[in-house]
Amino acid sequence: MSHITRSAAVPVTSGESTIEESPLLIADGVDGAPSSHNADSSLRSLDAGITWACLASGVLMCLSPLQYGYHIAELNTPKGIITACDKDAAHWPSLPLCLPMNDAIFSLATSVFAVGGLLGSLSAGWMAERWGRRGALVYNSASFILGPLLMALAVSPAMLVVGRFVSGIGSGVAVVVTPLYLSEIAPVKYRGMLNLLNQLSIVLGILVTLTIGMLANEGPYWRLSVGFGLVLACLHLSTLAFAVESPRYLWSRNKRAEARAILCKLRQTTNVDDEVAGWKSVSASRRHGGSSYTTSEQPARLETGDAPDNVVKVVDDEEELEELHSEHVPVTIFNIFTFAEYRKPWMLVLLLQFGQQLSGINTVFFYSSSVMEKMFSSHVSSILTVLIGILNVLATASGALIVDRFGRRPLLFSSMAAMAISVTLLGVGLGFKLNVLAVVSLYLVVASFAPGYGPVPFLLGTEFFDVRAAGAGGSWALAANWVGTFIVAVAFLPLQNVIGEWVFAIFVTALLVCGIVFYRTIPETKGHTIEEIAKKLK
Repeated sequence: MSHITRSAAVPVTSGESTIEESPLLIADGVDGAPSSHNADSSLRSLDAGITWACLASGVLMCLSPLQYGYHIAELNTPKGIITACDKDAAHWPSLPLCLPMNDAIFSLATSVFAVGGLLGSLSAGWMAERWGRRGALVYNSASFILGPLLMALAVSPAMLVVGRFVSGIGSGVAVVVTPLYLSEIAPVKYRGMLNLLNQLSIVLGILVTLTIGMLANEGPYWRLSVGFGLVLACLHLSTLAFAVESPRYLWSRNKRAEARAILCKLRQTTNVDDEVAGWKSVSASRRHGGSSYTTSEQPARLETGDAPDNVVKVVDDEEELEELHSEHVPVTIFNIFTFAEYRKPWMLVLLLQFGQQLSGINTVFFYSSSVMEKMFSSHVSSILTVLIGILNVLATASGALIVDRFGRRPLLFSSMAAMAISVTLLGVGLGFKLNVLAVVSLYLVVASFAPGYGPVPFLLGTEFFDVRAAGAGGSWALAANWVGTFIVAVAFLPLQNVIGEWVFAIFVTALLVCGIVFYRTIPETKGHTIEEIAKKLK
């Protein structure tokens, strides 16, 4: 490891790269590692827990998916005052009191968010590779600033639609890059817990928008509700400089001194050699078929970044030489499925995310207000809807606490089984007009989904791919999620009109089929490095 020096006035430099440091690094010690009073050189980084530096960086980056959660539900509560003017309400000069539109236009404003999310997800992998994980979210802040600004100042329905579309783009990028970043900075033993901060921030965002929507559900104040996203975006942009870049990403870009320095800080130990070695050992073994390295001269050879310094890998046949060259071909959303080692995880993450939407979870949120209003007043219904948001947060937090203790598979399958029962009860309650059963079932579905089937697909999507394919794999995963969201949103009401509450039988069937497929194909990833998981999926 190169010696790193620090000057208060200049960036840290080494023979490999110039280190642009986060304040989280500068605040502690010298030489890019923890200071001696809190470092433990005997502790292996693979055995480390979650440090304050790691947690702080994760929380700051999670302000991005929090905005995604906020924008998901921002139009739910204020629909009535946006589309119909209350002549007795307060008026603001220069801006119309409301934006009169029919249900078709309002549905477009709601669903165009998913179209923007799809485009954002497909571009997120490229952004994460081009500018880094933290850099991608810095540039993505432009979408989160422009979108709420357009909606808050909207003078026509078209302006509202465009604002939703732009916010959707930012949301698509956020929910790809953030889980990827969390998995890459997390210690192996607590990767699940840290990664579930992504889902927790999403449901917190939903709760915030439900609460603000309830408080601002009068006259022109809907503009404050949709414009509050601008406050969140500015807060996130102003704090991103305090989060460190992913050390795995920096290592893949040959910024190895900086990667080691950040890893030392994140783990609070200088003993990081085993973890760094794991970033390359499995992939090297896969590419070279377990053959050894040598410095002897041969006619055909290729020097790779995985070999030790000044060591050359000897290649004696053309087929192996071609494989080595293919390792240097960038993995993108357009070619990831052409690589044999990525084909299976690619198909699994597509099914995980698409299957999540086929569970019918979004229709539960669509139904919540209408079901509540059958039994309670509009005001009481809005309060009960906020309580669903609170339950969503608490259930997600419980999943984060147990995912690294019990594993991904038990959490996923127990969640899917409980959802199948809860969705069945919801369909029965609605079909036979048993309002009490329907209301209770809404809470049961959320409590079943939030700790398992909600966050685990996001977590597995970051664990199935090594750093080379992480961006492209994450883009495809969330693209499948957005497509599933759009299809279910478009098809649900027509299907309900044709077959009634039997539509919920489709969701139950999808849960059972996906559960069987996942049981047979998805390995347990708890306690394994990303490289070890990739080897399992070969």
